[in-house]
This record gives sequence, structure tokens and C-alpha cells, in this order.
Amino acid sequence: MKRATSPEQLHQLFADALNATDVDALAALYAPDACVVPRNGVSASGAKAIRELLTGYCALNATMQIKTRHSIVNGDTALLMSDWTMTGTKPDGSPVSSSGTSVEIARRTSDGSWLYVIDLPHGIGTS
Repeated sequence: MKRATSPEQLHQLFADALNATDVDALAALYAPDACVVPRNGVSASGAKAIRELLTGYCALNATMQIKTRHSIVNGDTALLMSDWTMTGTKPDGSPVSSSGTSVEIARRTSDGSWLYVIDLPHGIGTS
């Protein structure tokens, strides 16, 4: 699995893994104690819950594009923002299209790589 050598690289690794429908690669981008809060506000905390959420994303057979908007690093912690778009197909065959501005917190690990700790795919907005 590819590891992020900078916080910004997490964005591209996420898009690459989602585009390849690689749940293992997606899950590897998150710290064991991470949480993801999708648009519906139901938080997925911990490796198992995050993997289940990411499996659902992969089921969309999506294509994602992502561009880092901001990255602020303070020691071993980073605040990230990105603009992203995603198109895919739901399991029932209907098309899905979504976009947003994400906000994430990442942490540098002991091996120097970076992992997501908090991921808000739709930022702090409620729409």
C-alpha cells in the first residue's frame, strides 16, 4: 500500500484508491482511532466502521477528482481542505453525482507517513 509522505498526498491517494475500488488502500489511509462524518451526520469511528463506510463508497464504482485547497501543518498535525467531485452508479443502477469541500485533520505517524484522523467529506456545511 502506498503511504502518504505529505498530508496533501492523502487526497490523491484517496482518489486513486476510490477510482480503483480498493477498500484496503482506502482504509489504510485512516488512523485506527479515526472518524469520518459524512453528509448524513452519522459518524463512523474506528477501523471497522470506517471500512464499512468506505465499502459503500466503493460500491458506487465511482470516479473521483480531488484538488487540495489548503494544507496547514503544525508539527505532526495537519489541517487539510479539498474540493472534490465524484460520479458513479448506485447498486440499483441509478447514477450518482456528488461534490464538496472537505475538511480533514491528519497526523504524522512514527514512520513519517500521514493518516487521516478526522474526515468531514462535506466540510462543516449541512447541505
